[in-house]
Amino acid sequence: MKLSDSFPKGKNTDKSDVEVSVHMYNIRPQYKSIIVEMCKPLEEYSWFIEKVREYRESMEIGTAVDRAISDMPKEFGICSFIEQHQAEVRNMCLTEYNEAETMQMFKIEGIEEGEERQLIKMVCRKLRKGKSVVQIADELEEDEVRIKAICDAAEAFAPDYDEEKVITAVGIGALA
Repeated sequence: MKLSDSFPKGKNTDKSDVEVSVHMYNIRPQYKSIIVEMCKPLEEYSWFIEKVREYRESMEIGTAVDRAISDMPKEFGICSFIEQHQAEVRNMCLTEYNEAETMQMFKIEGIEEGEERQLIKMVCRKLRKGKSVVQIADELEEDEVRIKAICDAAEAFAPDYDEEKVITAVGIGALA
């Protein structure tokens, strides 16, 4: 994966000072990754997370974590660490584990970002036609304060109102 892949398409990344590439490995047991086979603590951690996933199918996440901890083989090197830090491990799993919830959150954020981008583009088109903040807010059925924030940012790019530059200036997520 490349860091530049996370930026909007159409952005010129040729002038970037730094490009970061990373290799991702799936450490789930069924993928039999060589990196997991070579690293005993990672293999044990993979076992633990897989047990949490397995138990999660039939019980609440907290109970699944507790059961995975109690079922962990005592010869595992990470066993004593996890038992000593059980509260932190449990809390981490409770707050960060729920994959479906996290994916739904990313999906919602992506939709919201797309909606914000679309709103900014529509505002820019209306600004090019010489419309006022009040007119734009009324036509788009949006809050005047929100439209004014976009218009204020867009002012620096008048009279063309380059949509991508305005989007960058507004900062997606800043309007929510």
